[in-house]
Amino acid sequence: MNINVLLLTLLTIVKGQTFGQNATISDETLNAYNFGVYRGIIDPNKYSLELFAQHDRDVFRKTYQEYITLYNEQDEPISYQEWLVMNNYGIMPDTQESLFKDKNIARCIGCDDCDSCEDCESCESEENTDYKKLFLQVVKTGDILISGKSRGGLIGHAALMVSDYWVLEMRGGSRWKKGIKNNNRQLSKKDWYDKNKSEWTTVYRCPDKKAAERAALWADRNYFNPSGGQEKTIRITYKITADFECTNPSYSSKLVLQSYYFSTPGIIRDPSEYGEIIVPNAIPAYFLKPYKLRKIGKY
Repeated sequence: MNINVLLLTLLTIVKGQTFGQNATISDETLNAYNFGVYRGIIDPNKYSLELFAQHDRDVFRKTYQEYITLYNEQDEPISYQEWLVMNNYGIMPDTQESLFKDKNIARCIGCDDCDSCEDCESCESEENTDYKKLFLQVVKTGDILISGKSRGGLIGHAALMVSDYWVLEMRGGSRWKKGIKNNNRQLSKKDWYDKNKSEWTTVYRCPDKKAAERAALWADRNYFNPSGGQEKTIRITYKITADFECTNPSYSSKLVLQSYYFSTPGIIRDPSEYGEIIVPNAIPAYFLKPYKLRKIGKY
């Protein structure tokens, strides 16, 4: 069936329905949702139209507007629909679950900028502490962390465990469009969790322990300190570019994928197959057998 006919049919079926309190689903939002269903990205049983409409309104539109600022005036940016597909609608491809599924944890407004959350009462709520304890017990060297914290026009955020204790990331920030100097950092797994606690963090693990350790070592030597010391001697600028080979500038998901790609030949498919920009929630799809990532859990 022609895709336009299919979308028109689906649109006609539910057009004009309202969801929740005074929440009418626009034709444009409905069209985008139905296209995701048609492409097999969205499982309606796991990601409802009402929830997509909420994310469309509160997260996706704003993040898309951030993304298209990357384009020069003479270049035509990708459409909103193309951007949604590129980001897989914020859905993890292996589970078809949304990164933005409500976690019901109030966020501390200071967590983005504070160095430690030890004195923050909201960080130590009973529910959050349970998730945190599990997270701290589970994560290991080489684990890939993917959260729903969107930055730089991309849906989600990624980081890498470079030891059983330390997390390495490109943190991003409000000045990402022009480039943020000295943006790479290592922080304890506790502090990393506290700064991302309001969104679900999905932990993925490479089944080859040696490959995971090589990736962690490569990341530490190329994104923090070439000699392996505790002092940061490498300073990386945060900027989203299509150059996968270089380490500076870089961004969160590029750091993670580079670490495995350059440390173990043949572990992931050619990054160009999935587009020039590495989207955080698409990271598991890059890994080839027998290195396919295992989902350890959501915290």
